[in-house]
Amino acid sequence: MPISPRPARHDRRTAHRWIGAVAFGAASILVLAGCGGSSDSGDADGSDGPQTLTFGLSAEPATPITGMQQGGAVNQLLTMVHRGLMTYDEAGAVVPGIAESVDTTDPTSYVFTIRPDLTFHDDTPLTAENVKNSLDYYRDPANGSQLAAGLKDVTEITVADDTVTITLAQPNTAFLQYLALPFAAIVPDTSLNADTPNWVGAGPFEMTDLQEGIGLTVEKNEDFYDADDVALDSIEVKFYPDGEARTNALLSGDVDMIEYVPWENFQRVADAGLTVDAQQGPFQYVQFNVTEGPFADPKVRQAVAYALNRENAVLAAFQSNGAPLDGIVIPEDDPAYDPSAAELWSYDPKKAKELLAEAGYPDGFAATLLSTSQYTFLQDNALSVQEDLRAIGIDVTLDAPDWSTRVSKGNAGEYDLAVSGDAGVITDPSYLLNWVVDSRNFNVGWGYSNDTLRGLIEDGLRAADDDAAKKEIYQEIADIWAEDVPFASINTREQAYAYNDKVSGFQTLPGFLVFYSSLNLAHASVK
Repeated sequence: MPISPRPARHDRRTAHRWIGAVAFGAASILVLAGCGGSSDSGDADGSDGPQTLTFGLSAEPATPITGMQQGGAVNQLLTMVHRGLMTYDEAGAVVPGIAESVDTTDPTSYVFTIRPDLTFHDDTPLTAENVKNSLDYYRDPANGSQLAAGLKDVTEITVADDTVTITLAQPNTAFLQYLALPFAAIVPDTSLNADTPNWVGAGPFEMTDLQEGIGLTVEKNEDFYDADDVALDSIEVKFYPDGEARTNALLSGDVDMIEYVPWENFQRVADAGLTVDAQQGPFQYVQFNVTEGPFADPKVRQAVAYALNRENAVLAAFQSNGAPLDGIVIPEDDPAYDPSAAELWSYDPKKAKELLAEAGYPDGFAATLLSTSQYTFLQDNALSVQEDLRAIGIDVTLDAPDWSTRVSKGNAGEYDLAVSGDAGVITDPSYLLNWVVDSRNFNVGWGYSNDTLRGLIEDGLRAADDDAAKKEIYQEIADIWAEDVPFASINTREQAYAYNDKVSGFQTLPGFLVFYSSLNLAHASVK
């Protein structure tokens, strides 16, 4: 079926958790109006004069590399300067981006019509050949692209005038989601290498100034395909790696908006009369080294899953700005959604001890739990896990180095069990594939693989136009997950943007998409 741009925007803010966004007295509003932000905005309604949003970023980003997933800070900037064939709308639905439309009548053939007269920021034309070349680059694992796995079903890309036809070996229900990712942008051929900084795109804003250690500026791209709907003339991005400094910059009016609001500051920001726009997204979990020792036994992994007091972990790590998670995350708008998938285990220390005894460890054993001292929320989750496991007889020693060392040890399998946090790169539940194929990276179980789970997840990708079949597949996946425990989930956490009353038209994207929310800066304005 053809997919075309939506004719109108919709206000879906009711889906968000808005903390203290409205009910404040006149005095606080007046204070905010006097001190909020550094925007040069002309008239109070933003209709006259340039509109500049000042944005507090949670880290100084790495130099962007084409096709690479480089973390949240880089993603924030990619969403400003780039667009792919597809993108996400204000509510998180996949819609055409560089493409004007896409015909998906055949589940193994996607025909994209490219918008006319597009250019990159360097004024070179964006053509169908650029689209083909970018996607060919991304689907080649030799280029280090994080998209190679998502595009592995592509067998051919052909170009005819302003159309691009992508042929797949088999149906893939997540294919368009991969094309909407910020690092799936269509870029000039000169950027298709690991050495050229990936700043030149065709997105709503163009990077015009970069000051290392301080910040950067992006300015409106007047040649963007939806330029008439972009109200902001520029965004001044300031780097605030420290969470308290970032929060204080917002409260003092040095910036209009921040991302990655520290959980301990949610209420503080709301009490000051600013909007905290939060979404449940990433999840935390315990992963296991299954190559040897007790955790090679699924019964021991089950014991851990039943030992965790998830309510305590949410309180300790996120000041209750999260939710317990007893299973796997499947987004509610996915055909595979079943609430029981998130309820695979319960807090049952008695059952946990019984499982340890059945596995041959009635008196428990000693183990090392890998975490990090650099990110408080991971350390607090680890401390909660340590206490829970000691209660069932597992004498846990906490290993909490800096983040770089944590990653190195994780990538070498130097742990018995570890606490991690992650999110699906896409919202399709096939994101779980990463945890069942022995990826040997720092945030998945070391040495764990399950061919049955892998096959079922891939079957789910092929269930095009058969929602009932996909749901049945994931019910089977959940049953196996409960028994084999590739990871033992702990909780989900809220991620939030916060902003003052000068900002309008912005909303945080739902679920795993929360880290791509800066896409919605193209719909924002400042007074």
